[in-house]
Amino acid sequence: MSINQLVYISQATRKMSSTELNQILNTAKNNNNGIDVTGSLFYNGGWFLQVLEGPLATLNALYNKIEKDPRHKNSRILYNEPAKFRTFTRWSMNMTNLDDRQADKYDQLVEVIDAAKSDRKIGAASPAVTLLKIFKE
Repeated sequence: MSINQLVYISQATRKMSSTELNQILNTAKNNNNGIDVTGSLFYNGGWFLQVLEGPLATLNALYNKIEKDPRHKNSRILYNEPAKFRTFTRWSMNMTNLDDRQADKYDQLVEVIDAAKSDRKIGAASPAVTLLKIFKE
């Protein structure tokens, strides 16, 4: 079965508490288990950056659902391409709250989100491609 990787960024409509972020994570885990989706969600200063991996039609339907969630706005896809393999195979969903500043690869992840917010590249690569490379290494 072929898979795609979809990366999007969006802005939270308000500051999210750790409890709210955990609720989002648990809901995503439960939903993704049954639809063959893996990925990771990153939160930083009111911004979400998420990688979703799975069948193209499933990702498109899931993104349409996510886009309607009132907890965020200004969602835009940064990357939606076929992939040879999944980067986040261990997680139906993982979350990294960069506001905690304890995340592995914190500086790199903050740079990716900052670049995605302003539509700039990191070196010659898009923020989405840079993010995927960080986790493939």
